[in-house]
Amino acid sequence: MLFLEIWFWLFVAIVIPAYWLCPRALKLPALLLASAVFQWHFAGPAGVAPVVVLGILTYVAGLLIADGARRAVFTFSWIAIVGALAFYKYADFLLDNAAWIVEQRGGYEPYWFDAFRLIAAPLGISFFAFEFVHYLYEVRVHRRPPIRDPLRFAVFAIFFPSLAAGPIKRFPDFVPQLDALTNPPLAAIWPAVKRVIRGLFKKICIADVLVEAIHVFEEVPEYNAPIVILLAVMQGFRIYYDFAGYTDIALGLAQLLNLRLPENFNRPYFATSLREFWRRWHMSLSTWIRDYIYIPLGGNRAHRGLNLLIAMMLCGLWHGAAWNFALWGLFHGAGLVAEAGARRAVPRLFTDAWPQRMLGWCVCYTYVTYGWLIFFYPVEEVWRMTKGLLVWHSVG
Repeated sequence: MLFLEIWFWLFVAIVIPAYWLCPRALKLPALLLASAVFQWHFAGPAGVAPVVVLGILTYVAGLLIADGARRAVFTFSWIAIVGALAFYKYADFLLDNAAWIVEQRGGYEPYWFDAFRLIAAPLGISFFAFEFVHYLYEVRVHRRPPIRDPLRFAVFAIFFPSLAAGPIKRFPDFVPQLDALTNPPLAAIWPAVKRVIRGLFKKICIADVLVEAIHVFEEVPEYNAPIVILLAVMQGFRIYYDFAGYTDIALGLAQLLNLRLPENFNRPYFATSLREFWRRWHMSLSTWIRDYIYIPLGGNRAHRGLNLLIAMMLCGLWHGAAWNFALWGLFHGAGLVAEAGARRAVPRLFTDAWPQRMLGWCVCYTYVTYGWLIFFYPVEEVWRMTKGLLVWHSVG
């Protein structure tokens, strides 16, 4: 991961002091230059070009929409953004499934499929797409004033601490901070540095160590219940400390620039319900899914269960282009639907009394932890693991 590369830390060691030394009038251009260098280094020309095109499209469309352009401008723009995301991130997935369908009908995979499989996704394309869709939606639907200054829009688009691993920014929260860029107070520097160090510790000393341990237990010839449970628990903590570590690094670096990014995690494994879990886990993504997929689909007003399943399936696919991610999203969607039904049928199970909360935690943690098997492993492997949960004796 790029946050662990020596180049990145040399880059940070130069950029942050240089930013502090810049006069206030030059801080915004300096921030844009640093972010552009970061993007160019890690993405290269082929990765930068699509982002520049999508950024210009989004910026111009936002101005046109705010100035009274027809709905067609909004529709064309978000289709182009989502289409670019689908093309770069999901081309292999879509082509593989199309090839399978063709082969099932007795045909052969078209030769031109390979040309599209060679196209690499630009760095951070998922975050670009979600932030650009959010921007246009807010301008079009909620009538928020657009970002008219191209410099501010560009910094919002490619702010380097959040570029590769999030969190997903909201422009009404982030852009006003660019109007008065200043150095952080001295008292805030050490807490920011500690947050970066804490993030590195989570990633290197916990998540990466868990990865090595997981590889050892994955080598067993057969699964039994203790092994499967241990793998599921370790995978749950591995992904938490991996992603929370990157988030801490991003937020700490932003704090060193005296800028705030949204929090992403709030002790999710203490949640006592799936609804609470998703309010604590990857919060910038879960609130984005809620605001820009679930609510536009109808939210709680109509077809709530179907809306939840669709929203959570898309949430799963956002994490990766494979069926196990889609199934993981559907698994959580089904759990949320079932939990909503239980809340209506037996509301006393969801009170703040200690026994109910303890029961809720046990059910929620077990459900979430089993879900990590679906997230990390192919469907066939998950089926083998699930059958292994019925075996409690040792295996050779």
